[in-house]
Amino acid sequence: MWTFGSERRLGGATWSAVGALLAAALAFYWLQNQVRPIGGEISWPKLFWLAYAILLWFVLPGLIAADPRLDRAWRRPFVVLFLLMLARGLVELWMLYVSLNWSPSYGIAHDLLCASVLTGYGLRLARRARGRLEALMLLHLAVSALMFAPEIYFAWYMQAHFNTQGASAVYFVPDDPAYLTVLRVTTAVDVFLTIYLPAFLLKWLHGTPERERPAPL
Repeated sequence: MWTFGSERRLGGATWSAVGALLAAALAFYWLQNQVRPIGGEISWPKLFWLAYAILLWFVLPGLIAADPRLDRAWRRPFVVLFLLMLARGLVELWMLYVSLNWSPSYGIAHDLLCASVLTGYGLRLARRARGRLEALMLLHLAVSALMFAPEIYFAWYMQAHFNTQGASAVYFVPDDPAYLTVLRVTTAVDVFLTIYLPAFLLKWLHGTPERERPAPL
């Protein structure tokens, strides 16, 4: 996989991607709640979660995989995650908006696969972590894997409470007191990611030192 020619280009591409994702999320919120195509209304907590999930599992893996400062072994798990999520996105978009036969159980299976893959890479790389940048990547691998736990819960909730197939399918939890529990859980996850993701981005792009110099003989 290709890499950026400099840290400056990596930073520019990252902040541009974040800005584009924010604009797309706001447009999606308006479309889903005003035009109201298939899938139903979406609440603010669920919109934040959707945007954060795309950033965490798709946008950032693609960018980290192209970080010129990282050894190929540290970029590999993010390449794998990017490809797994790309495949999922293509399949699920078809099921959601074309064949109308999406089932949350497919997502749960994929979540378990991704979490297992990231955990395996994390355990293997933990022995090789040298320096602050690699330690940061190890932490990010752990957070990326951990966030599949609430995603599995959300998918289970959709399967238990909504019809997700056919012309009347519901894909998003609306802002309704009947779904207060799942909305509160979603908000708690959103708060964590609202704190974590900006801190990670700043540390990754601007706070990590150059590779440590070898110790003097």
